[in-house]
Amino acid sequence: MTQTVYENSSLQSNLFVVWSEFKKNMKFLTAYPVIFVFWAVFPIFWFIPFILQGQAFVGGLESPSFGLVAGTEEYIPFIVIGAILNSYVNTLLYGVGESIRREVLQGTLDYVFAAPTNKVFVLIGKAISESVSSTIFATSQLALSVVLFGLDLTLGVVLPVFFIVILLIMGLYGLSLVLAAVSLMYKQSHDVSETIGYVFYVFSPVRYPIESLPSWAQVVGKLIPLTYALIIVRGIMLIGTPLSEMYFEVLMLLIIDAFLIFAGFYMFNWMEDKTKRSGTISHF
Repeated sequence: MTQTVYENSSLQSNLFVVWSEFKKNMKFLTAYPVIFVFWAVFPIFWFIPFILQGQAFVGGLESPSFGLVAGTEEYIPFIVIGAILNSYVNTLLYGVGESIRREVLQGTLDYVFAAPTNKVFVLIGKAISESVSSTIFATSQLALSVVLFGLDLTLGVVLPVFFIVILLIMGLYGLSLVLAAVSLMYKQSHDVSETIGYVFYVFSPVRYPIESLPSWAQVVGKLIPLTYALIIVRGIMLIGTPLSEMYFEVLMLLIIDAFLIFAGFYMFNWMEDKTKRSGTISHF
């Protein structure tokens, strides 16, 4: 009985930590509302050059030769979906690591790590706030894309896509914990985040089908969670493939998620203990 009460109290305390950290980070975000305008609208301009490039190369916005590789001739929706899902990668990879850096600059990191709680729950709160902001930005981009490019959305499409986005976010949470661990030791994770972001951008089918990559690059791409998320979402939205027929891709996404979450928890706890022992946790 006592053990059950303790476990319930511990769970409630951890959820309170997650909620408090979430609220704090959302207050930081809403303090500068122009950020919402920037991230909701500006990414549209990122894929406009590819649209113009497609028109120049194939003479229109659809290409039969592109369809032979991608499974759809609709070049614009293909690019739009890639840009939207890749925005989750950008915000989560940069956001969590930079939030640790922000705690250092504000002089509050020592207080955070002196608190009698598992610090992973602090990072989960930060990660959830980043994913919520990413979803706000993605929804804005998707709404603009529906108006400008005629993307067709129904409840039967939105629900499975939402499920896949959740799975993608889970994998990115694990990777975010790894970057947070890097921030603890080296005080700066931006360069590592930049490198991982480019790896995702090049080897995942963000702008082009993975089949267009060399065979060795396809192997690298198939180790990245974004790859499977893009294949599944495009299959649902552009080709009309039911989620049940893409069970292999869903399974692979779950396996990669499990690995990244385990690696993230392990590395962060190990790095936290190491920096505390060395006395470098509060170094600038």
